Amino acid sequence: MQNRWQIAVNTPLNRFFTYEFDESLEPGTSVKIPFGKGNREVNGLVVEPIAKEGEDEYEVKKIISIHEERPPLKESYLQWLKWISDYYIYPLGQIQQLVFPPLKKESKRKSRKAPIVPQVEKIIPPELTEEQKQVLSEAKLDSFQAHLLHGVTGSGKTEVYIEMIEQVLESGKTAMVLVPEISLTPQLVRRFAERFPDDIAVLHSHLTEREKTDQWWLAYEGKKRLLIGARSALFCPVPNLGIIIIDEEHETSFKQEEKLKYNARDTAIMRGFHQNFPVILGSATPSLETWQNAQSGKYKLLTMKSRVSKRPLPSVDIVNLRDNYQKSEDLPYWLSKPLFEKLKINFDNKQQSALFLNRRGVAPSVQCYSCGFIYMCPNCDISLTLHGKHHLVCHYCNYSETMSEDCPE
Repeated sequence: MQNRWQIAVNTPLNRFFTYEFDESLEPGTSVKIPFGKGNREVNGLVVEPIAKEGEDEYEVKKIISIHEERPPLKESYLQWLKWISDYYIYPLGQIQQLVFPPLKKESKRKSRKAPIVPQVEKIIPPELTEEQKQVLSEAKLDSFQAHLLHGVTGSGKTEVYIEMIEQVLESGKTAMVLVPEISLTPQLVRRFAERFPDDIAVLHSHLTEREKTDQWWLAYEGKKRLLIGARSALFCPVPNLGIIIIDEEHETSFKQEEKLKYNARDTAIMRGFHQNFPVILGSATPSLETWQNAQSGKYKLLTMKSRVSKRPLPSVDIVNLRDNYQKSEDLPYWLSKPLFEKLKINFDNKQQSALFLNRRGVAPSVQCYSCGFIYMCPNCDISLTLHGKHHLVCHYCNYSETMSEDCPE
């Protein structure tokens, strides 16, 4: 008896295609199918069976074979992929390309000499603070629940992550940690390797395709029970997943801006919902939407207000340039007297200073210190950015004008 199936194909068309297969299939199975007028062989994903009704209006092609290199996906995982397709309006057939490794499993190529996960000795866990113990007792780790772990910098959030992962691994499940930037991965991997030396797989874009494939299979087959990676690691169908931890959840790099445009943080929460496990969002400065969800009770709020060993937070001074502008000091208009004095003290003491300028141009706006007038773009109603000494530019519409020495008002 021939069975008919809806197949998701890697095309930009947001629809499924009907194929027949003589043997039984399960949703989530990857297959090879003939596609298009030339019947070229492409990969497809079995979505669901369909009933055969009446006479066919068109020829229904047959599935060539089951894809042996792509393991079957569980029903709950497949439902999560469908949610992604519906929510982000992106073809399921193209999403499947993010799920599987880039190369075949077996290869004769040699791996690089430097290990992906550093070889370190296992350390004795540090004594937990009272706040860390309280957070661990309040966390719900046996079923789905989104948590916001709101802890000040240095409060020991990573140690809480490790304790949560340890509980999950002891229960026989696996764990995943997502980090916002590849640059954060090595230090985090080392920290986790000190507690789980033989249990870590890593996935990020700086690995070769062979390394990605090898690490993917280590995680999928359960040989490594803790997967650490950037946002793309979220799609690895690790078995029996028991927790996802998203470190620095507020970071914008969790958003994919090309092809499938998704937010890994929100998508991870929905994976937890479909597969019934907790998701932990960690941050000292949560995003506004996450903070609102925590305040409203949608997410469970876990708070740590103190740093480990009661270390004080660094002091921060906010300087109002209008109050500290003095031409008599002969300083650049962007450099306040307090900042100049601190820089000079550090320089005299042969210490280093760091100035962080998160902007294009010399200044994001030009303001009169007497009346508060700001040069504005007449088209976009935003402040003009100063380049050089006198060139004012709008970075939205490219409007420009020259700054005068005297205030226009």
